[in-house]
Amino acid sequence: MVVECVRFEVIHLTEMNQTQAEELLEMFADGKLIESVNTSLALHLVELARELGRDALVGRLLDHAAKVSTSPEDQGWCQFELMKHKGSTKDELIGLGVASEKEGLPGLAAGIFHHVSLISLGGEDASLFANRSMRLREEADDLEGMIYGHALLAHIAKSEGDFEKSQIHLQKRLDIIPESEKFERMEALADLAHSHSSLGELEQAQSLLIDSLEIANELKELSGILVARWGLADLAEISDQPDEAMVQLSDIMTVFMEEGAVVPEPVRDRISKLTSQQ
Repeated sequence: MVVECVRFEVIHLTEMNQTQAEELLEMFADGKLIESVNTSLALHLVELARELGRDALVGRLLDHAAKVSTSPEDQGWCQFELMKHKGSTKDELIGLGVASEKEGLPGLAAGIFHHVSLISLGGEDASLFANRSMRLREEADDLEGMIYGHALLAHIAKSEGDFEKSQIHLQKRLDIIPESEKFERMEALADLAHSHSSLGELEQAQSLLIDSLEIANELKELSGILVARWGLADLAEISDQPDEAMVQLSDIMTVFMEEGAVVPEPVRDRISKLTSQQ
């Protein structure tokens, strides 16, 4: 029962604050509870421990995950995470990806090539490995993987100055995110809006930001409200509507104050600048 409760907590890491995450990891610090978890849960905990800088715990969790893994895919994921932990070279990771693909483990190979693309950002082969990962995910009908893949390919295209190609991937990403995944859709709508704005397509950008803001308000997600209203303020200024920009920025301040959160300094600075120009 304890393990199942922990599994639920780990799957919902985005809903945990740092204190809760630390408390969760502390349950496993002495090593006793680790023995009761399976490979999948151990690897989820590895991600959390790595984010919080608990390197010693990462090592113990990886050792346990490898010990209890039974399927070739689980063993492959353990090897991949262990290689990352030990700082294996890019070529070594590519070798594991190629071997995994040959062994009929497309999900594992896709994950490895996605990681290789991330560590290659800014280089000529980032796109190559991102596309290889996407191909495997499409073949496996891995919806979640394709969502991540389109986001990565959009980022790469944008960094290369191909804004239209970036927009295509952002639209594809939005199209496949289920309606039930509200937070993910909120972010995808805002990202796509910024892409349209970059291409001068202001009406489309505004419509997408309004949709993103609607979800952010529903979720009471301050980060989403900030991004959407900041973007709407940008569009208002571009359209020579400083009063509308002020409304959007003031609404950000109001929402943050109502939630007892600190108003971001850039928001205060921008309001002051607009006020001085009136």
